[in-house]
Amino acid sequence: MSLKQKTISGVVWSFAEAFFLKGLSFVTMLLLARWLGPIDFGLMGMIAVFIGIGTSLVDSGMTASIIRTKNADDSDFTTVFYMNMAMSLLVYAIMFFAAPHIASFFGQTILIEVIRIYCLTFIISAFSAIQLAILNKEMLFKKLALLNVPSIIIGVGVGLFLGYNDYGVWSIVSMYMTTQAILSILLWKTGSWKPGLNFSKEKLKFHYNFGYKLMLAGLMDVIFKNSYNIIIGKFFPVQTLGYFERARRFSQYPSQTITDIVGKVTYPMLAQLQDDTPKLAMIYRNLLRIAFFIIAPLMLGMAAIAEPLFDSVLGSEWIPAVPYFQILSLAGMLFPIHAFNVNVFKVYGRSDLFLKIDIIKRSILVLALIIGFQFGVLGLVWGSVFVSLVSLLINTYYASKLIDYSTKRQLLDMLPILVVAGLTFLLMYHSVGIFTDYGNLVQLMVASLIGITFYLSIHSFFKASPLYALITIIKNRRL
Repeated sequence: MSLKQKTISGVVWSFAEAFFLKGLSFVTMLLLARWLGPIDFGLMGMIAVFIGIGTSLVDSGMTASIIRTKNADDSDFTTVFYMNMAMSLLVYAIMFFAAPHIASFFGQTILIEVIRIYCLTFIISAFSAIQLAILNKEMLFKKLALLNVPSIIIGVGVGLFLGYNDYGVWSIVSMYMTTQAILSILLWKTGSWKPGLNFSKEKLKFHYNFGYKLMLAGLMDVIFKNSYNIIIGKFFPVQTLGYFERARRFSQYPSQTITDIVGKVTYPMLAQLQDDTPKLAMIYRNLLRIAFFIIAPLMLGMAAIAEPLFDSVLGSEWIPAVPYFQILSLAGMLFPIHAFNVNVFKVYGRSDLFLKIDIIKRSILVLALIIGFQFGVLGLVWGSVFVSLVSLLINTYYASKLIDYSTKRQLLDMLPILVVAGLTFLLMYHSVGIFTDYGNLVQLMVASLIGITFYLSIHSFFKASPLYALITIIKNRRL
């Protein structure tokens, strides 16, 4: 199969996986939100930063190095596998003994056991990280999607059963752990690679030298992204963190889904084109425009119908989360674009540049946190949008130094899409207001129909629209 065919197939199967399997998980979280309420989700929000830190430390950026290494062999896989396992045991031990101190910081004793049990996922995921990396490296996304089917279905089943029977936060913990455990088992049973004894200090040094910069950048990303959770969890009621956490997760679902697809498919594809910069830049531009064509109206459209959406899906208890969701949707539009630019740094082995940029962006985030905190939770939320916009400018500036696709060209490519998406938002938002007396379902159906019709109609008039590029890919399977 050619690189183009692998890429198109990867996009198709990644979308199928995202919008069926992850969609199933998303619906499950909606049901759990109705059954459990803001407090249980607030508790999970409190430990998100520590889970993220542990995950970054366990991987140490070395699986990304495996994917980009053209001639990786069994010695590479074995070396990284044993390193990941050793790191997972070390990190779990640290989290086990740190759990009482974390619980004391937030004033929530239940977090001790939650952390000690949930962090077992570090060991579980490390056990199958290489099998997962091999599938991604070889762009076998169909196989990966099919392996995720039973793991997610079983995990969702466990979560729903426990949630319905009032197990509170443990239903969320059990769902994630079950999903990861089943996937790990299936990866081992279906994968042909098994670790040997050919551990290599030279290979470890090679992969670690590339990966540790990504790890440090990942750690900063986790810490600073979840700094909102830490501040809100410490200085505001746990319910407020629950509202913020669900608003952020729901706004991130469509954007993060597309971002994951973009990252997973384009990284190995672009890595194989790293010696052909003009072709890489051309494909990069096409994919960026198509991704933004999809994500911009989706995020703004959801923001427009947020109030009836939250009321009908989650219940009136969650209405206070609506303003957070609407604001965060603005930042969510840019997630896939960040992913494209970041992949350029990794493709060209510039993990040093990746780390340097991350330090700059985190400095800006600290400033936004300090200023935003003065205006309460809404100030913090608007601060995250500001950080996302500035980060976009920084990412595109440095990426343009590696490929011939400047910040100005990227912004100009996105501007027409953003204008049409903005007009779509206004139409949908006013439609919701007009049909307020007709109930949530009518508001959602009418606003969505008006938005989709308007957005696609406008784009159909312009042959240069990403709509036609998307249709070409679907018809001809050609980038």
